[in-house]
Amino acid sequence: MNATTKQAAEAITKATLKRNENGYGALPGFEDFHVPTEGLKPGAVVNGNEIAIVELCDDKNAKEVAAFWLGGGADISPWVPAAPEGDGWTLAAVAESDQGPIAVFARPGVHGVLDGKAFAQEFLLGAMIKAATKHLKTLSKPWIDMKEGEQKSVLATVHRDCREAVRDAVDIIASNARLTFQANVDQVVFKDGVKAVLTLAKGDWAHSLADAEGGYVTIVIEERSKLLSEGDALDVEPDQKSLLGEAA
Repeated sequence: MNATTKQAAEAITKATLKRNENGYGALPGFEDFHVPTEGLKPGAVVNGNEIAIVELCDDKNAKEVAAFWLGGGADISPWVPAAPEGDGWTLAAVAESDQGPIAVFARPGVHGVLDGKAFAQEFLLGAMIKAATKHLKTLSKPWIDMKEGEQKSVLATVHRDCREAVRDAVDIIASNARLTFQANVDQVVFKDGVKAVLTLAKGDWAHSLADAEGGYVTIVIEERSKLLSEGDALDVEPDQKSLLGEAA
């Protein structure tokens, strides 16, 4: 961490968050903070600060404020966001997002860094629970009372969310939490060693790869098909029961 980033990170512990009449506000440096579309992984570090996001609707201590907001209310100033586990957290911002009001907590430095396997385990557990419970909460009637088509529809959405979670976890395990990117293997030539030509989309990772020119990188080839096999998890109860089954 360079001196400028370190100073910016440490400054959050000395500032006081001022919130407007509707309860929103941000410390210096967090005025334009936004959560990426893919979300923030546990332990994410931004500008020298470890970042944690708490959504209003997920804060168990803010049920009344969440209900008021869900009902169309604009004032969330009574919300006192619950800090994540651990020491040193500072409330850096209360902002709007696609998921509704969020609280951004920050603390200088990097804490509790996990290796790729442990990181993936923590990430995958939370993602799978979220994928399953999200749809359980929206069921209008018990599973056993659903028609075959309704069951298939629910399982299709759970399948999609779980598949995305497993795909992300596989990437984490394969990379051991290192920086990764997807690339097309255009050519491999066996001459004076092995030379490969890779094509990747433009992005921040491309600059990181350019910085590694002349050095070494680790290439990981993952096999996802077995990990993404769902077995009989998508089986449903047919509306028309088997006559052979009834005869038995």
